[in-house]
Amino acid sequence: MPTDPVNDFVVSTIRRIRIEKGIKVETMSKHTGIPLGSYSCLETGRYRMSLENLFRILHVLGTDIHQVWPGEITTWAHVDEEFIREWIAKARARQPPMIELEDIIEAVCATYDVTPEDLCSPSRKRILAEARMVAAVLVKETAYLALVDLSRILKRDVSSLSHSLKRAHNRMFWDRLLRLRIRAARRRLNNLLRAKSRRHKEE
Repeated sequence: MPTDPVNDFVVSTIRRIRIEKGIKVETMSKHTGIPLGSYSCLETGRYRMSLENLFRILHVLGTDIHQVWPGEITTWAHVDEEFIREWIAKARARQPPMIELEDIIEAVCATYDVTPEDLCSPSRKRILAEARMVAAVLVKETAYLALVDLSRILKRDVSSLSHSLKRAHNRMFWDRLLRLRIRAARRRLNNLLRAKSRRHKEE
């Protein structure tokens, strides 16, 4: 394949960001839906990066397109600068919104009919403990959010959240109500993301 300096820059930047965030290639493959072999070829530049795959990867990394595109556009003599600026603007509009911790907290609070203050309180009520457990499950389902960030918001030790996450995986096998609540929280989270996406397109 002919050398493409822009493609080379994009894929090397993606690889650097992935490594800095401590995300494994296998995790990227799983969350993007790109087969492992194909993902490896994309990241090493053996395959040319398509727009669709770029957006999938950026979404999983929690990264904006401006962070992976060459900063000095004018250095790429074969590319028209104004065209690239317009292309990036259009591409950014197509990029789906990122899940933020606040979105997860909001979805979980709505599912359990509690407030963020309740969730962050020292209370050990069973319903609040389960709500925190579900928040940990939703955080773990993203590749770019970490339990340590959730622990800061919930004012909980990260090891207790990690233990709670393990209990959740065990309980899901036999606790139908927990599975239903996790699905409900996911639905609310998806609705929040759709609303964010609509607002993003209107701006």
